[in-house]
Amino acid sequence: MIAVNISARGHLKRQLLTFGDVIVASASHPELRIQGECMVNANESYRRHNTHTCHKHCKSKEDSMTGDEIGHCQKCKKFNSTNKLPNAPQPTFATKIKKSLISNLGNTALTQMLIMMFVSTVLVAASIGLAIMLGTNAQIEKKACHNTENYNYYDVNCNISATQRFQEDSGGWGSFNHTVQLTSLPPDLLKNELVSFCISNGAQFIYSLLYVLMIYNLTLVTQEYRWGKLEHKRKRLRCTMVKGDNFEQCYLLQLPKKILIPVMVYSVLTHWVLGEALQTQECIWSDINPGRRIEHSIYTISYATYPLWSATLLILVMTSICWWAFTFRREGFMPQMFGSIRVLCASTTQLDDFPLNGIQWGDLGMGKQFRHAGLSSEQVKKIVPYEIYAGTGELGDDGGRSD
Repeated sequence: MIAVNISARGHLKRQLLTFGDVIVASASHPELRIQGECMVNANESYRRHNTHTCHKHCKSKEDSMTGDEIGHCQKCKKFNSTNKLPNAPQPTFATKIKKSLISNLGNTALTQMLIMMFVSTVLVAASIGLAIMLGTNAQIEKKACHNTENYNYYDVNCNISATQRFQEDSGGWGSFNHTVQLTSLPPDLLKNELVSFCISNGAQFIYSLLYVLMIYNLTLVTQEYRWGKLEHKRKRLRCTMVKGDNFEQCYLLQLPKKILIPVMVYSVLTHWVLGEALQTQECIWSDINPGRRIEHSIYTISYATYPLWSATLLILVMTSICWWAFTFRREGFMPQMFGSIRVLCASTTQLDDFPLNGIQWGDLGMGKQFRHAGLSSEQVKKIVPYEIYAGTGELGDDGGRSD
Protein backbone atom coordinates (compact mmCIF):
# COMPACT_ATOMS: atom_id res chain seq x y z
CA MET A 1 0.00 0.00 0.00
CA ILE A 2 2.82 2.41 0.84
CA ALA A 3 4.64 1.57 -2.42
CA VAL A 4 1.46 2.13 -4.46
CA ASN A 5 0.84 5.56 -2.95
CA ILE A 6 4.46 6.73 -3.16
CA SER A 7 4.78 5.65 -6.80
CA ALA A 8 1.54 7.49 -7.63
CA ARG A 9 2.84 10.84 -6.36
CA GLY A 10 3.17 13.44 -9.10
CA HIS A 11 1.13 11.38 -11.56
CA LEU A 12 -2.45 11.60 -12.79
CA LYS A 13 -4.57 9.51 -10.43
CA ARG A 14 -7.42 7.48 -11.84
CA GLN A 15 -8.22 5.40 -8.75
CA LEU A 16 -10.14 6.73 -5.72
CA LEU A 17 -8.63 5.12 -2.62
CA THR A 18 -10.59 6.91 0.13
CA PHE A 19 -14.14 8.17 0.53
CA GLY A 20 -12.65 11.67 0.70
CA ASP A 21 -11.51 11.20 -2.91
CA VAL A 22 -15.08 10.34 -3.93
CA ILE A 23 -16.48 13.43 -2.18
CA VAL A 24 -13.90 15.73 -3.83
CA ALA A 25 -14.57 14.21 -7.26
CA SER A 26 -18.33 14.52 -6.84
CA ALA A 27 -18.11 18.12 -5.59
CA SER A 28 -15.84 19.04 -8.52
CA HIS A 29 -18.18 17.65 -11.19
CA PRO A 30 -21.87 18.63 -10.89
CA GLU A 31 -22.88 15.71 -13.11
CA LEU A 32 -21.74 13.29 -10.40
CA ARG A 33 -23.98 14.80 -7.73
CA ILE A 34 -27.05 12.70 -7.05
CA GLN A 35 -30.13 14.88 -6.48
CA GLY A 36 -33.28 14.01 -4.60
CA GLU A 37 -31.71 11.41 -2.32
CA CYS A 38 -33.10 10.86 1.18
CA MET A 39 -30.11 11.75 3.38
CA VAL A 40 -31.41 10.83 6.85
CA ASN A 41 -31.86 7.38 8.32
CA ALA A 42 -34.95 6.36 10.26
CA ASN A 43 -35.29 3.53 12.78
CA GLU A 44 -38.76 2.83 11.44
CA SER A 45 -40.59 3.56 8.20
CA TYR A 46 -43.26 5.54 10.09
CA ARG A 47 -43.20 8.73 12.13
CA ARG A 48 -43.74 8.61 15.91
CA HIS A 49 -43.45 10.68 19.06
CA ASN A 50 -41.16 9.76 21.96
CA THR A 51 -41.29 10.85 25.59
CA HIS A 52 -37.87 10.67 27.22
CA THR A 53 -36.38 11.16 30.68
CA CYS A 54 -32.63 11.76 30.75
CA HIS A 55 -30.67 9.28 32.88
CA LYS A 56 -27.10 8.08 33.42
CA HIS A 57 -26.84 6.42 29.99
CA CYS A 58 -27.40 9.73 28.17
CA LYS A 59 -24.07 11.09 26.91
CA SER A 60 -25.37 14.51 25.89
CA LYS A 61 -25.47 17.23 28.57
CA GLU A 62 -28.43 18.95 26.88
CA ASP A 63 -31.85 17.99 28.22
CA SER A 64 -34.24 16.33 25.78
CA MET A 65 -37.96 15.68 26.13
CA THR A 66 -38.05 13.22 23.23
CA GLY A 67 -34.58 11.67 23.33
CA ASP A 68 -34.41 11.74 19.53
CA GLU A 69 -31.29 13.88 19.56
CA ILE A 70 -27.83 12.30 19.36
CA GLY A 71 -26.39 11.27 22.72
CA HIS A 72 -29.63 10.25 24.43
CA CYS A 73 -30.33 6.63 25.32
CA GLN A 74 -33.48 5.06 23.87
CA LYS A 75 -32.74 1.51 25.06
CA CYS A 76 -33.98 1.78 28.65
CA LYS A 77 -37.73 1.25 28.40
CA LYS A 78 -38.55 2.61 31.88
CA PHE A 79 -37.17 6.03 30.87
CA ASN A 80 -38.87 6.13 27.44
CA SER A 81 -42.34 5.77 26.00
CA THR A 82 -43.34 5.81 22.33
CA ASN A 83 -46.57 6.96 20.67
CA LYS A 84 -46.70 5.21 17.31
CA LEU A 85 -49.88 7.03 16.24
CA PRO A 86 -49.01 10.73 16.55
CA ASN A 87 -50.97 13.43 14.79
CA ALA A 88 -48.27 13.91 12.12
CA PRO A 89 -48.28 13.43 8.36
CA GLN A 90 -46.82 10.09 7.32
CA PRO A 91 -44.21 9.90 4.54
CA THR A 92 -45.44 8.64 1.20
CA PHE A 93 -42.09 7.05 0.33
CA ALA A 94 -39.69 4.86 2.25
CA THR A 95 -36.81 6.35 4.23
CA LYS A 96 -33.47 4.64 4.70
CA ILE A 97 -33.29 2.29 7.69
CA LYS A 98 -29.93 2.08 9.40
CA LYS A 99 -28.60 -1.46 9.22
CA SER A 100 -25.58 -3.34 10.52
CA LEU A 101 -22.61 -4.29 8.36
CA ILE A 102 -23.82 -7.89 8.05
CA SER A 103 -27.06 -6.61 6.49
CA ASN A 104 -25.12 -4.57 3.93
CA LEU A 105 -22.75 -7.38 2.97
CA GLY A 106 -25.51 -9.99 2.67
CA ASN A 107 -24.35 -13.46 1.60
CA THR A 108 -20.71 -12.35 1.69
CA ALA A 109 -20.90 -11.78 5.46
CA LEU A 110 -22.72 -15.08 5.97
CA THR A 111 -20.03 -16.97 4.05
CA GLN A 112 -17.27 -15.30 6.06
CA MET A 113 -18.89 -16.12 9.40
CA LEU A 114 -19.56 -19.75 8.44
CA ILE A 115 -15.89 -20.22 7.48
CA MET A 116 -14.64 -18.59 10.67
CA MET A 117 -17.07 -20.52 12.86
CA PHE A 118 -16.02 -23.80 11.20
CA VAL A 119 -12.30 -23.11 11.72
CA SER A 120 -12.93 -22.02 15.33
CA THR A 121 -14.97 -25.14 16.03
CA VAL A 122 -12.25 -27.43 14.62
CA LEU A 123 -9.53 -25.73 16.69
CA VAL A 124 -11.61 -25.77 19.88
CA ALA A 125 -12.43 -29.48 19.38
CA ALA A 126 -8.75 -30.30 18.76
CA SER A 127 -7.65 -28.31 21.82
CA ILE A 128 -10.23 -29.94 24.10
CA GLY A 129 -9.42 -33.43 22.78
CA LEU A 130 -5.70 -32.88 23.28
CA ALA A 131 -6.26 -31.50 26.78
CA ILE A 132 -8.29 -34.56 27.74
CA MET A 133 -5.63 -36.92 26.35
CA LEU A 134 -2.80 -35.13 28.18
CA GLY A 135 -4.77 -35.06 31.41
CA THR A 136 -5.41 -38.79 31.19
CA ASN A 137 -1.72 -39.52 30.51
CA ALA A 138 -0.69 -37.32 33.43
CA GLN A 139 -2.95 -39.25 35.80
CA ILE A 140 -1.59 -42.59 34.56
CA GLU A 141 2.04 -41.51 35.01
CA LYS A 142 1.28 -40.07 38.46
CA LYS A 143 -0.19 -43.37 39.62
CA ALA A 144 2.66 -45.34 38.06
CA CYS A 145 5.27 -43.24 39.89
CA HIS A 146 3.64 -44.10 43.22
CA ASN A 147 3.69 -47.79 42.37
CA THR A 148 7.00 -49.24 43.64
CA GLU A 149 6.81 -52.20 41.25
CA ASN A 150 6.90 -49.93 38.18
CA TYR A 151 9.23 -47.32 39.64
CA ASN A 152 12.27 -48.38 37.63
CA TYR A 153 10.28 -48.25 34.38
CA TYR A 154 9.17 -44.70 35.06
CA ASP A 155 12.42 -43.71 36.72
CA VAL A 156 13.22 -40.81 34.36
CA ASN A 157 9.72 -39.29 34.40
CA CYS A 158 9.32 -39.72 38.13
CA ASN A 159 12.48 -37.77 38.92
CA ILE A 160 11.30 -34.57 37.22
CA SER A 161 8.60 -32.12 38.24
CA ALA A 162 5.02 -32.43 37.05
CA THR A 163 5.42 -29.25 34.98
CA GLN A 164 8.48 -30.59 33.15
CA ARG A 165 6.78 -33.94 32.63
CA PHE A 166 3.71 -32.24 31.15
CA GLN A 167 5.86 -30.08 28.88
CA GLU A 168 7.66 -33.14 27.50
CA ASP A 169 4.40 -35.03 26.92
CA SER A 170 2.72 -32.04 25.28
CA GLY A 171 5.60 -30.77 23.16
CA GLY A 172 5.76 -27.43 24.97
CA TRP A 173 6.15 -24.46 22.61
CA GLY A 174 7.36 -26.59 19.72
CA SER A 175 10.62 -26.45 17.73
CA PHE A 176 12.19 -29.53 16.14
CA ASN A 177 13.58 -30.93 19.39
CA HIS A 178 10.46 -30.67 21.53
CA THR A 179 7.46 -31.49 19.32
CA VAL A 180 5.54 -34.73 19.81
CA GLN A 181 5.27 -37.14 16.90
CA LEU A 182 1.71 -37.70 15.75
CA THR A 183 2.19 -40.06 12.81
CA SER A 184 4.48 -40.63 9.82
CA LEU A 185 3.99 -40.77 6.06
CA PRO A 186 5.02 -43.77 3.95
CA PRO A 187 8.75 -43.58 3.12
CA ASP A 188 10.33 -42.90 -0.25
CA LEU A 189 7.27 -41.44 -2.00
CA LEU A 190 7.57 -38.33 -4.14
CA LYS A 191 4.00 -37.22 -3.42
CA ASN A 192 4.92 -36.91 0.26
CA GLU A 193 6.80 -33.70 -0.64
CA LEU A 194 3.49 -32.06 -1.60
CA VAL A 195 1.60 -33.62 1.31
CA SER A 196 4.23 -32.39 3.75
CA PHE A 197 4.11 -28.88 2.28
CA CYS A 198 0.31 -28.76 2.57
CA ILE A 199 0.37 -29.98 6.18
CA SER A 200 3.08 -27.53 7.23
CA ASN A 201 1.57 -24.49 5.50
CA GLY A 202 -2.12 -25.34 5.13
CA ALA A 203 -3.20 -23.82 8.44
CA GLN A 204 -1.26 -20.62 7.76
CA PHE A 205 -2.76 -20.38 4.26
CA ILE A 206 -6.30 -20.69 5.63
CA TYR A 207 -5.49 -18.10 8.27
CA SER A 208 -4.17 -15.73 5.58
CA LEU A 209 -7.55 -15.88 3.83
CA LEU A 210 -9.36 -15.19 7.11
CA TYR A 211 -6.96 -12.34 7.85
CA VAL A 212 -7.85 -10.68 4.54
CA LEU A 213 -11.54 -10.91 5.48
CA MET A 214 -10.85 -9.37 8.89
CA ILE A 215 -8.85 -6.48 7.36
CA TYR A 216 -11.70 -5.87 4.89
CA ASN A 217 -14.27 -5.71 7.68
CA LEU A 218 -12.11 -3.46 9.88
CA THR A 219 -11.52 -1.12 6.94
CA LEU A 220 -15.25 -0.78 6.32
CA VAL A 221 -15.96 -0.11 9.99
CA THR A 222 -13.11 2.40 10.25
CA GLN A 223 -14.33 4.26 7.18
CA GLU A 224 -17.88 4.28 8.54
CA TYR A 225 -16.64 5.62 11.88
CA ARG A 226 -14.64 8.42 10.22
CA TRP A 227 -17.61 9.19 7.96
CA GLY A 228 -19.90 9.47 11.00
CA LYS A 229 -17.51 11.91 12.69
CA LEU A 230 -18.45 14.51 10.05
CA GLU A 231 -21.86 14.78 11.72
CA HIS A 232 -20.39 15.79 15.08
CA LYS A 233 -17.60 18.20 14.15
CA ARG A 234 -15.84 19.81 11.23
CA LYS A 235 -13.04 17.72 9.76
CA ARG A 236 -10.72 17.84 6.81
CA LEU A 237 -11.11 15.02 4.32
CA ARG A 238 -8.43 12.35 4.00
CA CYS A 239 -7.57 12.40 0.29
CA THR A 240 -5.02 11.03 -2.17
CA MET A 241 -6.03 12.82 -5.39
CA VAL A 242 -5.66 16.39 -4.10
CA LYS A 243 -2.99 18.10 -2.03
CA GLY A 244 -3.05 21.10 0.30
CA ASP A 245 -3.66 22.35 3.81
CA ASN A 246 -7.41 21.91 3.27
CA PHE A 247 -7.04 18.12 3.24
CA GLU A 248 -5.37 15.42 5.31
CA GLN A 249 -2.45 13.69 3.61
CA CYS A 250 -2.10 10.70 6.00
CA TYR A 251 -3.03 8.18 3.32
CA LEU A 252 0.06 5.96 2.94
CA LEU A 253 -1.74 3.22 4.87
CA GLN A 254 -5.45 2.47 4.53
CA LEU A 255 -5.97 1.99 8.27
CA PRO A 256 -4.88 4.29 11.13
CA LYS A 257 -1.67 3.33 12.94
CA LYS A 258 -3.48 2.65 16.22
CA ILE A 259 -5.47 -0.08 14.44
CA LEU A 260 -2.99 -1.31 11.84
CA ILE A 261 0.04 -1.90 14.10
CA PRO A 262 -1.82 -4.11 16.66
CA VAL A 263 -3.39 -6.04 13.79
CA MET A 264 0.02 -6.63 12.18
CA VAL A 265 1.50 -7.79 15.50
CA TYR A 266 -1.48 -10.11 15.95
CA SER A 267 -0.97 -11.52 12.45
CA VAL A 268 2.75 -12.23 12.99
CA LEU A 269 2.03 -13.94 16.32
CA THR A 270 -0.77 -16.07 14.84
CA HIS A 271 1.38 -17.16 11.89
CA TRP A 272 4.14 -18.21 14.29
CA VAL A 273 1.94 -20.29 16.62
CA LEU A 274 0.19 -21.97 13.68
CA GLY A 275 3.57 -22.91 12.22
CA GLU A 276 4.69 -24.40 15.56
CA ALA A 277 1.37 -26.12 16.32
CA LEU A 278 1.56 -28.56 13.39
CA GLN A 279 4.67 -29.26 11.37
CA THR A 280 6.42 -31.98 9.40
CA GLN A 281 10.01 -33.17 9.74
CA GLU A 282 12.05 -35.07 7.18
CA CYS A 283 14.42 -37.81 8.29
CA ILE A 284 17.04 -39.03 5.77
CA TRP A 285 19.21 -42.11 6.17
CA SER A 286 21.40 -44.24 3.92
CA ASP A 287 21.77 -47.95 3.34
CA ILE A 288 25.42 -48.60 2.59
CA ASN A 289 25.76 -51.83 0.65
CA PRO A 290 28.82 -53.16 -1.17
CA GLY A 291 29.08 -51.28 -4.45
CA ARG A 292 26.15 -48.87 -3.94
CA ARG A 293 24.57 -46.45 -1.52
CA ILE A 294 20.78 -45.99 -1.24
CA GLU A 295 19.24 -42.99 0.47
CA HIS A 296 15.80 -43.10 2.08
CA SER A 297 13.57 -40.39 3.49
CA ILE A 298 10.48 -40.36 5.65
CA TYR A 299 8.25 -37.49 6.80
CA THR A 300 6.89 -37.41 10.34
CA ILE A 301 3.98 -35.22 11.40
CA SER A 302 4.42 -33.66 14.84
CA TYR A 303 2.53 -31.19 17.01
CA ALA A 304 3.00 -28.91 20.00
CA THR A 305 0.25 -28.23 22.50
CA TYR A 306 0.97 -24.69 23.69
CA PRO A 307 1.02 -23.21 20.16
CA LEU A 308 -2.20 -25.08 19.35
CA TRP A 309 -3.97 -23.66 22.38
CA SER A 310 -2.58 -20.19 21.62
CA ALA A 311 -3.74 -20.41 18.00
CA THR A 312 -7.20 -21.44 19.15
CA LEU A 313 -7.41 -18.43 21.45
CA LEU A 314 -6.18 -16.04 18.73
CA ILE A 315 -8.62 -17.39 16.13
CA LEU A 316 -11.47 -17.03 18.63
CA VAL A 317 -10.38 -13.41 19.13
CA MET A 318 -10.46 -12.89 15.35
CA THR A 319 -13.92 -14.43 15.12
CA SER A 320 -15.16 -12.17 17.92
CA ILE A 321 -13.69 -9.07 16.22
CA CYS A 322 -15.33 -9.94 12.90
CA TRP A 323 -18.64 -10.65 14.61
CA TRP A 324 -18.43 -7.26 16.34
CA ALA A 325 -17.64 -5.65 12.97
CA PHE A 326 -20.63 -7.37 11.35
CA THR A 327 -22.98 -6.09 14.06
CA PHE A 328 -21.51 -2.56 14.08
CA ARG A 329 -24.23 0.09 13.85
CA ARG A 330 -23.25 3.74 14.11
CA GLU A 331 -25.24 6.26 16.13
CA GLY A 332 -26.59 9.39 14.48
CA PHE A 333 -28.84 10.62 11.69
CA MET A 334 -26.20 10.50 8.99
CA PRO A 335 -26.93 7.75 6.42
CA GLN A 336 -24.71 4.72 6.45
CA MET A 337 -21.98 4.64 3.86
CA PHE A 338 -20.10 1.28 4.11
CA GLY A 339 -18.41 2.00 0.78
CA SER A 340 -21.55 3.23 -1.01
CA ILE A 341 -20.50 5.74 -3.69
CA ARG A 342 -24.17 6.74 -4.14
CA VAL A 343 -24.44 7.98 -0.55
CA LEU A 344 -21.20 9.96 -0.90
CA CYS A 345 -22.24 11.60 -4.16
CA ALA A 346 -25.69 12.45 -2.78
CA SER A 347 -24.13 14.32 0.15
CA THR A 348 -22.32 16.85 -2.07
CA THR A 349 -25.27 18.65 -3.68
CA GLN A 350 -24.40 21.91 -1.87
CA LEU A 351 -20.65 21.38 -1.30
CA ASP A 352 -18.61 23.88 -3.33
CA ASP A 353 -15.58 24.61 -1.16
CA PHE A 354 -13.13 22.90 1.21
CA PRO A 355 -11.99 25.40 3.89
CA LEU A 356 -9.02 24.98 6.20
CA ASN A 357 -11.23 24.06 9.17
CA GLY A 358 -12.90 21.27 7.22
CA ILE A 359 -16.48 20.44 6.29
CA GLN A 360 -19.45 19.14 8.28
CA TRP A 361 -22.65 17.22 7.62
CA GLY A 362 -26.01 18.45 8.87
CA ASP A 363 -29.30 20.21 8.11
CA LEU A 364 -28.94 22.54 5.10
CA GLY A 365 -32.35 24.14 5.44
CA MET A 366 -35.80 23.87 3.87
CA GLY A 367 -36.21 23.33 0.17
CA LYS A 368 -39.34 23.93 -1.88
CA GLN A 369 -40.98 20.80 -0.53
CA PHE A 370 -38.65 18.95 1.82
CA ARG A 371 -35.74 19.71 4.10
CA HIS A 372 -32.27 18.99 2.80
CA ALA A 373 -29.20 17.44 4.46
CA GLY A 374 -25.64 16.95 3.31
CA LEU A 375 -22.06 18.19 3.51
CA SER A 376 -21.30 21.90 3.58
CA SER A 377 -18.37 24.23 4.12
CA GLU A 378 -20.73 26.67 5.88
CA GLN A 379 -22.37 26.33 9.28
CA VAL A 380 -25.00 23.58 9.41
CA LYS A 381 -27.99 23.05 11.69
CA LYS A 382 -28.87 20.01 13.76
CA ILE A 383 -31.07 17.39 12.17
CA VAL A 384 -34.78 17.61 13.08
CA PRO A 385 -35.83 14.09 14.17
CA TYR A 386 -38.45 12.33 12.01
CA GLU A 387 -38.51 15.04 9.37
CA ILE A 388 -38.38 14.09 5.70
CA TYR A 389 -35.07 15.08 4.08
CA ALA A 390 -34.73 14.97 0.32
CA GLY A 391 -33.78 17.31 -2.55
CA THR A 392 -33.97 21.09 -2.46
CA GLY A 393 -36.37 21.42 -5.39
CA GLU A 394 -39.87 20.16 -6.14
CA LEU A 395 -40.58 16.46 -6.09
CA GLY A 396 -40.40 16.17 -9.85
CA ASP A 397 -37.51 18.60 -10.40
CA ASP A 398 -34.50 16.81 -8.97
CA GLY A 399 -34.74 13.14 -9.47
CA GLY A 400 -38.26 12.21 -8.36
CA ARG A 401 -38.68 9.93 -5.41
CA SER A 402 -36.07 9.46 -2.67
CA ASP A 403 -36.02 5.73 -2.12
